[in-house]
Amino acid sequence: MKRKHPLRRILLGTAATVAGVVALLALKQPAGGQNVAGPPAGQAPPVAATAPQGAGGGGGQTLTGDVVNTQYGPVQVSVTMSGGKVTAAQAVKTPNSGPRSEQIAKDSIPKLNQQAVSAAKVDTVSGATYTSEGYAKSLQSALDKAGTK
Repeated sequence: MKRKHPLRRILLGTAATVAGVVALLALKQPAGGQNVAGPPAGQAPPVAATAPQGAGGGGGQTLTGDVVNTQYGPVQVSVTMSGGKVTAAQAVKTPNSGPRSEQIAKDSIPKLNQQAVSAAKVDTVSGATYTSEGYAKSLQSALDKAGTK
């Protein structure tokens, strides 16, 4: 008789509904292929930074890495090298699949730029795994173009 009690059915139904809603909210939404290869919203593609430049007045050379498509949008890095060392780094393209990915990029890209200049290895920024991995791959392709590892 307890097995068919109406209150038990209500509690089980409520628990199943809550579990289903939590499972749906926990799913991450991918970029979905919308504008993945294009520039981020509000940012024009830099024309001068996409092609390697010869030695300038300071003896620096600017190289741009390949575009790396991540789950949340493209990442592309441009580095300035002088004397075989990275003297400056900046992200030309950053993930743009939504407000959250844009905020993560805004928080993580400065850290990654600083690591690229100061360290031999770019570490993953906590909370920005896909952006960090894409940044590292694009940075490596730029360094490969310069003949540096």
